[in-house]
Amino acid sequence: MRYRYPIVIVRERREFWAYIPDLPGVYGRGMTRRAAKGDIRKALKLYIGDCRAVGHPIPESAAEVVDVDTLLVAVGS
Repeated sequence: MRYRYPIVIVRERREFWAYIPDLPGVYGRGMTRRAAKGDIRKALKLYIGDCRAVGHPIPESAAEVVDVDTLLVAVGS
């Protein structure tokens, strides 16, 4: 069975972090985007395997990627 989830990859200092908005707590990290994506793929497989093992339903993605942007906010006087 195949599952499709949008992922977000961000860079924090020297590492890249990947997460799935639909599945809080499922994330990956790596020194490159590719490594972070590979790590989250492993984490997602483990999550789905755990859901199956205990009989929990596997959540479907409710998210649809419509835009990706960076926001700069200035606060204060």
